[in-house]
Amino acid sequence: MNRFALILLLISANALMGCSGNDAPQMAVVKGNVTWKGKPLADAGVTFTPEKGPVATGRTDEAGQFSLSTRGSAGAVLGSHRVTIQAFEPIPDKMKSVSPDDQQVIPRVSRIPEKFGHLKKSGLQADVTETENEINFDLSSQ
Repeated sequence: MNRFALILLLISANALMGCSGNDAPQMAVVKGNVTWKGKPLADAGVTFTPEKGPVATGRTDEAGQFSLSTRGSAGAVLGSHRVTIQAFEPIPDKMKSVSPDDQQVIPRVSRIPEKFGHLKKSGLQADVTETENEINFDLSSQ
């Protein structure tokens, strides 16, 4: 084998090792419930922001249940997360919420205290472990 072929072989092997997917963060399934004033909080956005890695998001159903996904994959990155939850009143169908130049013209009205939608103010935290995680939030007690 000549020197050029050996160099190409080494470069190819190195490139293949870099594509093995070992750089992807470890993730685990996360689901749970969100309640407000003793009732399920429907149609709320739930966001888990890890100390390092991609953000996971989900949306509650009518029963207040959510499951998270990260970049199209089920779950969230392992570790500690700051959590935000947002729930807005629906905008009436007859009213335009955005102007032609994409500026919001009707302010969104939150159904829960706005602090829960702010990363530094929410006070909500969660730890995602290697097993399946069920993490519940009773916002009335916060």
